[in-house]
Amino acid sequence: MGYLRELPAIGRDIGSVLLLIGAATLLPIIVGCLYQEWYALPWMATSTVAMLGIGGLLHLLPKNTKPPRASLSISATAVIWALVGFLGCFPFIFAGMPFLDAVFESMSAWTATGFSLATNLEDWPNTILLWRSLMQWIGGLGIVAFTLTVASRSGLVTQNLYRSEGGSESFMPSVIATAFQMWKIYLTLTLIAILAILLTGLSLWDAVNIAFCAIATGGMSIYADGITHFNNFALEMVLVPIMLAGAIPFRLYYVIYVSRSFREILHDRILHMLIGVFILVSAVLIVELFTAGMPLMDTLRESLFMASSVVSSTGFQNTTFAGWGMAPILFLSIFLMIEGGQGSTSGGIKLNRIQIMFEAFSWWFRKTLQSPRAVVPIRHDGKPLYGKAGETLITKSLLVILLYVLLMIGTLIVLLHDPYFSQNLAGTIYDLCSCIGNNGSSTGVIGPLMPDYSKVIIIFVMWITRLEIIPVLILIWGILRGFDTQKGTRKRDE
Repeated sequence: MGYLRELPAIGRDIGSVLLLIGAATLLPIIVGCLYQEWYALPWMATSTVAMLGIGGLLHLLPKNTKPPRASLSISATAVIWALVGFLGCFPFIFAGMPFLDAVFESMSAWTATGFSLATNLEDWPNTILLWRSLMQWIGGLGIVAFTLTVASRSGLVTQNLYRSEGGSESFMPSVIATAFQMWKIYLTLTLIAILAILLTGLSLWDAVNIAFCAIATGGMSIYADGITHFNNFALEMVLVPIMLAGAIPFRLYYVIYVSRSFREILHDRILHMLIGVFILVSAVLIVELFTAGMPLMDTLRESLFMASSVVSSTGFQNTTFAGWGMAPILFLSIFLMIEGGQGSTSGGIKLNRIQIMFEAFSWWFRKTLQSPRAVVPIRHDGKPLYGKAGETLITKSLLVILLYVLLMIGTLIVLLHDPYFSQNLAGTIYDLCSCIGNNGSSTGVIGPLMPDYSKVIIIFVMWITRLEIIPVLILIWGILRGFDTQKGTRKRDE
């Protein structure tokens, strides 16, 4: 039970994150003042007070000179996301949503999944709408990454917190420097997205909210009918590269910035895979929809937009899937679980792990063809890896992929016992894959009319997959068995 002595240190870190996220809630309040939505300010202030209050109390815990063990830090990341997801729901309750739906909406926004159970968005004040978009924008790159950037000088959160946050990737000597550079890149991309969207004829308010959700690959909208509300072909085509930009590993943008050249990234395999998958999905959809009788311009419009939305993990839709057969829907479902690169804002298994699996297959094939005594290294990014380094790389990637697949199969089995889901098999598979990939595009199965128990399941699935499963498993294991990983070793030694 020695880990109990380390809990105050973890509590202080969690408190620091809540304080900073609570401070971020002041932005929608300021916007509410500008729009003179005085009635909405108390609604928004509920989350502000809750985060600042709980964060302040946790930050009063005594300091611990000894750093907490890795398992506790990793578990703290899962706790942070669960707490922020819950505390962010209060404004939605006052906007008219039932409690469970409000928690669902909050978790969907923070994890940049993009599902929505709201039925009266047009009645929501701008204060709450901006809060919803801001949640996606911060959550898209990472709550811990945001905290590290703001509190970089005081070093509030350990490197284990950052590295256990799904999608995080270090390309600088320290995680603080990495987080800072990622947010500089993120802000730049956001500003470019806002300007590009403005050129399509949208107002500044619409452009800011759409840009927040697009570059974060979140996919929520401030209108009930989403992107189709604008019926703007230029907007949809502008969003295609913006969505894909959010799915590109941010280290590539940093390389461009440092080298002042695109030459070095042109040989990047993840970028090649992302572009290749986008072209493949677009081509298949064009063939499927056109041969099914859809007009050519509608085919191109829906295919290119939905391909970029799915591949990037954004979840924006310019179609209701009317006229789509089961084949293209199930085809898209496969890519809903893979999506963009590690170190981007996209969710899912990530192209990096798929790349490693291809490399592992190539290694196995070459090893099988050669002499059993031959030493055949696995080649990763063109570099040979010998011995345990290659085995560890394959094992970690395969483990995460298997966990994603098992989560998908297990959840699907549970949901298909309910007539609500079993009557639309293709739609259920698509929406569940979209949930597991933190995508958010939907055939309509996941919506406000689904049973309450399934809403709870989806909330947990969004939380688990945003953190790429492992931190939540460590948290559950720690709660059940304790966080002391040396316990079993000590017993054997005795």
